[in-house]
Amino acid sequence: MLHRSHPTSVAFFDESGAISSDRFFTVGLLRVPDHSALLKQVKQLRKAHKYWEEFKWSSIKASNKTAVTDLIDLLLSSATFSCFVADRHTADPVARFGDTFAAYGKLATQLLIGSIRPYELVSVLADNYSAPNHISFETTVREECNRRLQRLAVVSVVQVDSGATEGLQLVDILTGAVAHSFRADCGLAKHNNLKGRVAAHLRAELGIVSLQQGHKSRDFGVRVYEHQSWLASQANVPQQPSPAHDLQSSQLDKS
Repeated sequence: MLHRSHPTSVAFFDESGAISSDRFFTVGLLRVPDHSALLKQVKQLRKAHKYWEEFKWSSIKASNKTAVTDLIDLLLSSATFSCFVADRHTADPVARFGDTFAAYGKLATQLLIGSIRPYELVSVLADNYSAPNHISFETTVREECNRRLQRLAVVSVVQVDSGATEGLQLVDILTGAVAHSFRADCGLAKHNNLKGRVAAHLRAELGIVSLQQGHKSRDFGVRVYEHQSWLASQANVPQQPSPAHDLQSSQLDKS
């Protein structure tokens, strides 16, 4: 039997961009060991700013910018965030895995595997992602994670609307800030508008100027998706070593 203090956490998935059409597609995961404590802190933040609407990257405006930047500071000190950023101009996961649903599932699965701590049990809530009836994101991610970790690690995966749970709103903000940084660096968004300044606040708190090469700290990771081994096999040329910032991309190629 598991001890009553066995490590557990709740994880929240969100994505930014359309994997089938946008140049940048970002999948973010917020892992929260003490969910109830974080929600109490968010409630206090809302009360302090008198802000009761849904936190959403697409809804950032002058009246809620300070609340959002304070929320980012809170999350950096209270939770663990990691994400994959795919630049479809250089490494298209849809081309690699065959369709948008398989690509999203692969990115999400690898992200979750890299976030789970030893022996930890995780419950996952994911933002609704429309898929055909014969495809189950929830079942695919749960079974693949448990198979590759060779134990029960992911207890459940449930897709819900972001308005139904605070956690999905929180991961939306961090995922949106990372995605905006990549788009702005390529001229697809602005660094000096409201969202650009919020994204800049995140980078400043991380102590970095750019996320283009990824980022890795204890509680915040940005991984740039690449699939050099697959591209090499398609071209039938010798594989070149992947750079350090590829992190777990090579594992994606093998799965």
